Order: sequence, then C-alpha cells, then structure tokens
Amino acid sequence: MVNYEEAARKLIVYSGGLAKGSLGTARAASVGEEPVLQYLVDNDAEMNPSVLADALGYTRPRMTRILDSLVAKGYVERKNDSNDRRKVLVAATEAGREHTESTSGGGVAAVASQLSALGDQNVLELLNVLEKAYSITYNREPEINKEKKTKRRKRSSE
Repeated sequence: MVNYEEAARKLIVYSGGLAKGSLGTARAASVGEEPVLQYLVDNDAEMNPSVLADALGYTRPRMTRILDSLVAKGYVERKNDSNDRRKVLVAATEAGREHTESTSGGGVAAVASQLSALGDQNVLELLNVLEKAYSITYNREPEINKEKKTKRRKRSSE
C-alpha cells in the first residue's frame, strides 16, 4: 500500500532539487522565468499577461513577478494595446530571443543526460505520471490525450 504523504514529500524534494539543480543552474534563471520567456518566443506574439498566466498555469500575481524580472533583465517588454490603452501586452525582446536560443539547449541537454540513465521504460513512465499529476494540478487534459484524440480524428476523417 502506498503512503501518499511520504510520496508527496519525496515528490516535493525531488522536483525542487531538479528545478534547482540541472534546470536552475543550467539556465541561470529564477524558476518560472524560462518557461514564460520560452512561451513568448515560441508564440512570437504580443500577449496579455493574464492569458499568458492561464496558458502556463501560473497565478496572475506570480506572472507579474516573473514579468517584472524579465523586463528588468531586458528580455521582455510591456506596452499598451494599441486598440485599448487600458490593456497591457508583453512580448519577448531581441535580447530575450537570443537568451532563449543560447540557453535552451543547455538545460535540456543536462536533464536529457540524467534521464538517459533511467532507461527508456522508466522515462516513459515518469513522463506519463508527471503529465497526469500536472493535469490534475492545473485541471487540464494531458497533452498525450490531446495527441491521441487528434490522431483518432484524422483517422476517422480519412
């Protein structure tokens, strides 16, 4: 029988260690900054901070702190929406794009190296469990389920 409290303690310790270890040091950024910057770069668009917070599962106050830090570093800029001056939009700057390009490989390579030591089956199990935990935490459908539905729709329409 699983002791869920003990499992929760371990998960907190292990995930915190991973964030501070490979991901944190390889990327030299506060936890939360890199996913936000990466999302802005990947989407290459100006975004409302509230929409960005919802998309990434952050609270609005946390998103504000992350954006404040990224603006201070020159990686993100804020500006008023030209259609509605009351709204604020954020976008990655050229410096933010360059930073993301130069650091994205390092963090991924460090974690990939550690994951390779687990072996294929364990990595697949780990990702499956983490994705389920993420979907429960943020009340979202796991990406793997979305991919399966898309494939089924494609097959049924053919």
